[in-house]
Amino acid sequence: MPDMPDMQTNTSGASDSSGSPGAPGAPAAAPARKIHRAGTLRYTMAGIVMLFMWLLWGDFGFTIFEEIFGRFLPLYMKDLGASNTMIGVLTGSLGGIVNLLFLPGISIASDRHRGPRGRRIPFLLWSTPCAVASLILIGFSSEIGGWLQALLGGASVEVTVATVTLVMLSIFVGMYHFFNMVLVNLYNCLLRDVVPPALMARFLALFRIVSTLGRFVFSWYVFPHILTHRELVFLGIGMIYLAAFMLMCWRVKEGEYAPPATEKPKGILSTYITYFRDCLTVPVYRNFLFMYACVTVASTCAMPFVTLYTRDTIGLSMEQIGKAFAWGWLAAAVAYIPFGYLCDKVSPMRVAACALSGLMLAWGVGYFAIRDGTSWLVYWVVVQMAPGTAWNLSFTALTMQLFHQGKFAQLSSGLNVLGYGVTSIAGNFLCGKFIDLTGGNYQMIFVWSFFWFALGVGFMALVYRHWKRLGGADDYTAPLPGKSAST
Repeated sequence: MPDMPDMQTNTSGASDSSGSPGAPGAPAAAPARKIHRAGTLRYTMAGIVMLFMWLLWGDFGFTIFEEIFGRFLPLYMKDLGASNTMIGVLTGSLGGIVNLLFLPGISIASDRHRGPRGRRIPFLLWSTPCAVASLILIGFSSEIGGWLQALLGGASVEVTVATVTLVMLSIFVGMYHFFNMVLVNLYNCLLRDVVPPALMARFLALFRIVSTLGRFVFSWYVFPHILTHRELVFLGIGMIYLAAFMLMCWRVKEGEYAPPATEKPKGILSTYITYFRDCLTVPVYRNFLFMYACVTVASTCAMPFVTLYTRDTIGLSMEQIGKAFAWGWLAAAVAYIPFGYLCDKVSPMRVAACALSGLMLAWGVGYFAIRDGTSWLVYWVVVQMAPGTAWNLSFTALTMQLFHQGKFAQLSSGLNVLGYGVTSIAGNFLCGKFIDLTGGNYQMIFVWSFFWFALGVGFMALVYRHWKRLGGADDYTAPLPGKSAST
């Protein structure tokens, strides 16, 4: 949003033609409007409302955009005859490789960029259309595969439509992972730059409510039809998201930034050395990244096989799966309100530590408790969603507070480079391999997740200890990476 001028009363005591401010009969001074600040940006309450509206509108479209990829791909690949190992590689490992190779340079470039549109929005403007195009190509991969197979068949090359489709799907998925990587990371950095810190927790609660409602809409209305009306669904959602996100980039304005404090890295090797040194030399950041890596293996790597578990093991229809997910997201939208209050009251760090322990227990319970559609619905809506909701909100709020603002994009992107990137390369492959070695027993995914959540709880204990040493809830000061900070 544009900078809002400070609206302050005259306190200098100077007189005008109507008399001094304190004189009888003098007109009363206009009450000052409260100004909310985020760096050089200043907002009145009307400006805050407009800012929240555009950011939340963009997030609503973005949520549905990501959901269609995550829910569709494992089912589609399974029907094409792909192995669980290949499903794990395309849904996660490929994205991990992309994050590891490209995100360090992109995040540093964004932190250092200074332009008339800011340091985040220019990256969002070029990556959004490309991400939408790659998603639409995924939706039309069967048609493209069939067309290419016909050309190959004319050259007397024996290859099936499914094989060509899987090859093209791999290319399109790689494109999607790259452009979506830019969107995910720099959108979160944009929030950190334009939302006033005093309102951050309340915004994140609204942020999570809106994204959860987006998942509800997708699960209830779209998910049952993603296989039967694949082309229409992908094209429609892609166009809606493109319009929503580009409109948000047009209406939201960034402020002014101080010149970059550090010398620009010279060459690719120097960029990587600087990046990993800054992310790993500070103990509180290092253990936070390791904790997130464990959570990623436990949740993100497992979710494609949870979807397959509900369809192929429990035997639910696409409509039943979608509505179960939808009820869970609706319950989460309601739960974000008290959890947001709890984060403000006792700090996001304490809520996150308790929520992570709750997730570990919930996945352990899932192995023994789920036997049919009814038990799955109760588990997903009640047992799983409560700690999951608390974790999603508190983790995001904690990330905004934990990292130093001067290198926020670089440090927070470490969650995707190290926590998601490096981990997903091996994690998704090993998770799929684990399911294949158990004979395709999708119920074993709960055992897999319980183990990794337990490891994540251990790293979270170390993060909590360092956080207390750095001031805790009242006086935490984010360390700036460097020799003194590492000491």
